[in-house]
Amino acid sequence: MMWGKRPIARLRHLVYRDEPLVRTHDEAPAGKLPKLIRAMRSLAQVSGSCWQPREEIFVKQARLMERYEDDFVFEGSVTRYYPTYESLSDAELRGYFAWRTQVRKGNIAPAPLTFAMLYAYEILHLIGCRDAADGYGKLMELGAAFAVGESALDTYLPAWVYGYVIYYGLDPAYLSDSSYYHEMKLQDDAIAAVFTHGERPAGEVAEGLCALSSYRLERSKFYRAHPEEIGVVIMRVIARVSEYYEKHRKRDFSSDYLGVKYRRMVRLFPGAVFHARSPEEDRVYAVNPVRSYECAGGAWYVLAYERALKQAQRLGALLRIIDWRMREYVGFSPIKPPKKMTKWLAKIVDEEIEAFFAEKKAAEARRVRIDLSQLGRIRADAAVTRERLIVAEEEEEAAVSIWTQRPGEGISEGVSASQKETVSDTADVQPREIDLPLDAPELHLLRDLLTGAPLSWVRAEGYLLSVLVDGINEKLYDDFADAVIEGEPPAVIEDYREELTERYLHAAE
Repeated sequence: MMWGKRPIARLRHLVYRDEPLVRTHDEAPAGKLPKLIRAMRSLAQVSGSCWQPREEIFVKQARLMERYEDDFVFEGSVTRYYPTYESLSDAELRGYFAWRTQVRKGNIAPAPLTFAMLYAYEILHLIGCRDAADGYGKLMELGAAFAVGESALDTYLPAWVYGYVIYYGLDPAYLSDSSYYHEMKLQDDAIAAVFTHGERPAGEVAEGLCALSSYRLERSKFYRAHPEEIGVVIMRVIARVSEYYEKHRKRDFSSDYLGVKYRRMVRLFPGAVFHARSPEEDRVYAVNPVRSYECAGGAWYVLAYERALKQAQRLGALLRIIDWRMREYVGFSPIKPPKKMTKWLAKIVDEEIEAFFAEKKAAEARRVRIDLSQLGRIRADAAVTRERLIVAEEEEEAAVSIWTQRPGEGISEGVSASQKETVSDTADVQPREIDLPLDAPELHLLRDLLTGAPLSWVRAEGYLLSVLVDGINEKLYDDFADAVIEGEPPAVIEDYREELTERYLHAAE
C-alpha cells in the first residue's frame, strides 16, 4: 500500500521534538561553560556512577576542581540542604567557585549558606589545604566570619571542627577553644581528677567532686573557710570507700559514684557530606585520660564515661555527710544531717575525720617556729658578743638565740571531748521506717533471698526476676541509700542482711 504525500506531512506534525525550556533567573545559562566544569559534570554521568555514593562522587569532583578559579558574577539566591556540586545549576556552581576564589584570597564576602556548607565539606576532605593544620585554620576562619547569624552552620560547624581534630590526629590542644567540647571537658576533667587523686592536690580533687555532685559543696561556708582541710578529708574518705567496694561489693566505686564506662558508635561529622579515606586505618585518638575515640574496621567509636542522676546523688550524699560531720567535730555552725545514711559509710567518715585531726594536732606540736619580732634583738646581742670577744678573748660568751615554740591554731582546737563523743555515738543512729511499701511478690522474693529458698516460683507465676529486684532496690533506697540486692543470680548484700532479716523475717514471726 502506498502512502500519499499529505498523510505523511500530517504525521510529521505529530512527532515531538526538543524545545528550549523556560528558565528561572537562578537557572539562567552561565554563558559558555568552562571546560573543567563540563569535565566535572561528566564524572557524575559516566557508566557506573549511579552505583557510587553521592559523597564519593563529590570527593572526586572536588579533587578535580581543587585549583579552579572563576570570576563569574552571580546575584541570585541558593537554598540546598546537604548540598553537593550536582545540587547546583551551572550558574549557581560558577557563582560558588567565584565566591570561593575570593575566600581563598582572604575576602570572605556574604554568600548563601549553601556556599559556606560546600566550602566546609571541601575542607573536611583537605581540598585546598596544605595539611590538616591548615584546614583547621580555614574552618575556624569560616566560623568566625560566616557563622554569625547562620544558625545551621553555627549548629554543625563546632561538631565538625571537633571531629576534624580527631579524624586527622591533630594535637588535643586544638580542642581547647572548642565550644562543642567544653561541657564534655568539664565532666572529663572532674572524673580524671578523682581517678588520679593520689597524684593531684587535694583541692583539685575536691573541685572535681563538686562538679560531679548534686550537693554543692563549693557553696558551703565551712568549705570556703577551710578548703584544704576538707579537701584532705575527702581524699582520705574516697580512698577508704574505694577499698570497701573492692572487698565487699561486686561493683566498683567509680560505677556507683562517678560514671559507667561505655563504647558507642559515633559519627565524627554529623550532617556533613563526608567520604572517609579508603582503606581507613585502625587507630585510637585520646582526647584526655578518660575519653578516647577508636577507628576499627572503618567505623568510629567513642570510649568515655556516662553518668546518671543516681551517681550524682550518691556522691552528693557522701560530700554532705563529710561537711556535716566536720562541722560538728570542730564546732562550726551546723547544717541539717542527711536524711539517709548507711552505717558503714558514716563509720568511715568519722574515723577519717578523727585520724586527720589527730595527725594535724601531732604535727602542730612538733612544729618549731621562729618569732620574727625578736630578730632585731638577736642581731644586737650578736654584735655585743662579737665586740666582747675582740676586747677580751679570754671571755667566751655564747650567742643567745631566741626560739619560741607556739602551739598551733588549727581548726581542731577548742573541740570538747563531748563533741567528739557525740560524733562517734551518732554514727550508728539511722532514721528508718518499719513499714515499707513492698508488694507481695517483692516481699516473697526478699524473704526467699534472706533464707536461701528456691526462686522457681518467680517464673512460674509470670514475674520477671530483674523487675522484682529493681522494685525492691528502688523502694528500700530511701532507708539504705544503696541497693540491697545485687549480682546475677541476685543476692542480698551482706552489709544489710542483718537489718533486713530483723525487719522482714523476725518481725513477721
